[in-house]
Amino acid sequence: MGVIVVGVDGSEGAAIALDFAIREAALRGSTLRLVSAWEIPASVLASVVAGKEFYEEFRETAIRVAEEAAAIVVERAPAVEHEEIVVEGHAGKVLVENALDAELLVVGRRGHGTIREMLLGSISRHVVANAKVPLVIVTAPQEK
Repeated sequence: MGVIVVGVDGSEGAAIALDFAIREAALRGSTLRLVSAWEIPASVLASVVAGKEFYEEFRETAIRVAEEAAAIVVERAPAVEHEEIVVEGHAGKVLVENALDAELLVVGRRGHGTIREMLLGSISRHVVANAKVPLVIVTAPQEK
């Protein structure tokens, strides 16, 4: 049985990617690997002395996001096996590393406006440039 990796971060784009990945895992009989990456932004580190509580808050948020994604998998496709991975690091790098043994990597794309919608975000760009497995970037349907 293969593995499908999907990035989850609580955003609308990630929710759409998760929905796609759930359907794909059900069709293929694959295990779904839910990857939630987190890091304290450099801008925050530069302005704040990050104590243990601050660090734990970021980590706990990533854990909660992964758990919520797992609950969605159980609700929508109870037969799909899944695993949750929560890792500190840049999301693009973490996704690529956790997809090395996967048959498919799925990520969402955040829309930011007319011109910026044509460009991929930094995570998507990193994944496109570095993924070693087939990749799907899921976008939200355009409103008419």
